[in-house]
Amino acid sequence: MFFSFDSAQSPINNFFGMKHMSENPFLWPMCNKVSYDTNAGFRYAIKNAKTSEEMQKLHEQYSLWREGEPGRYLKEPVEDELYKYFSHGQENPSLPVLLRGADGPKLAQLTWGFIPNWRSDKPRPDPLTAADRAKKGLDIGRITWNAASETMFDDEKRTWKDSAHDRRCVVFITGYFVYHRVDDKKYPFYIRLKDEDVMAVAGLWDVATINEEEYLTCAILTQEGNEAIKQINDGGEHAGRMPIMLEPKDFEQWLEPIMEGEYDKIDALDKLMNPTPVGELDIITVALNEDGKIPNSEVAHEVHVYDDLNIEIEALRKNLK
Repeated sequence: MFFSFDSAQSPINNFFGMKHMSENPFLWPMCNKVSYDTNAGFRYAIKNAKTSEEMQKLHEQYSLWREGEPGRYLKEPVEDELYKYFSHGQENPSLPVLLRGADGPKLAQLTWGFIPNWRSDKPRPDPLTAADRAKKGLDIGRITWNAASETMFDDEKRTWKDSAHDRRCVVFITGYFVYHRVDDKKYPFYIRLKDEDVMAVAGLWDVATINEEEYLTCAILTQEGNEAIKQINDGGEHAGRMPIMLEPKDFEQWLEPIMEGEYDKIDALDKLMNPTPVGELDIITVALNEDGKIPNSEVAHEVHVYDDLNIEIEALRKNLK
C-alpha cells in the first residue's frame, strides 16, 4: 500500500483535486470499487491450474506464504488486509493475482494502482530532481486503477503498451460496485457471480523502483459497459466501464507474452476479452452508511431496497446475462 488513506490528507486529493475527479467523466465511471478475498482467489487459481505440476507449484507458493515466507511477489499475510467487503482504488489495496514468472505461473499480491516501469526514479537527462521524479512516479499510481482494453496496445498509450505485450495478469475479486446517481442521491449496486465466490478479471502489471523500493502494481482491464451498466451509470448518460472476466481455461493464453508484430495473437486475445460470462451474474442494491459511503462490512453484500429507485432490478439481471 502506498499510504494510509485519508481523504483529507491524501496526495491524490492534493495533486488532482477530488472535485476535479468527481466531475471528470473519464475518472469516475470506472471499475474502481471492488470486494476481494485473497485466500479464496489463490485457492481458485490452484484449483484451476492447467496441469498437476502447476497445481503443485502454486500450492507450494500458497503454503509458504501462509507460513510467513512470501517471497518477491507476495506479502506477509495481514489478516485484516486479506478480505475486503468493499475497497476503493484510492486505498491502493493489495489484490490477489496470478501472473507469469520466469519459471511459470506465480501467485502474487499486487498494489492496485499501476506504476509503469519507466516511472522508476533512475537518473535521466531531464530537469526533474530525484524527489520530483519519485513523487510523479507514485502520483500516477493514485488513479491508474483501470486500463482500457480497446487501446492498451496502441503506440501512444505508453503507460500500458509494454505490459499489454508481456505482463498481463489475472486479478481475483469477488465482485464490484457501480453507482446510479440521480441529482445529489446515489444508489450503490453490487455485481457478483451467482454460482462462484471468485470472479477472475483481466489485468496488467508492472514493476517500478522508487526511492530504492520495488513497487509491484496492477490495473484492472475494462471494456465499455453492457446495457445494464449503462443504465446504472447515470441512467445511460455515461457508458461506464466494466471489468473483463476470464474463464480458467483461458488463463494460460492470457498470460502468454506477445512479441511486437504478433498480430494474430493480439486478435486471439481480443476474443478472450469479450467472453460469455463465466457464470450467471447477479446484481443487488446495497446500503450506504451514515456517511453516505459503502461500508467495509457484510452490509456491503446484503440486499437493501430503495423504494424511490427508478430502475427495475429484474430487468437489469436479464441484461447482465
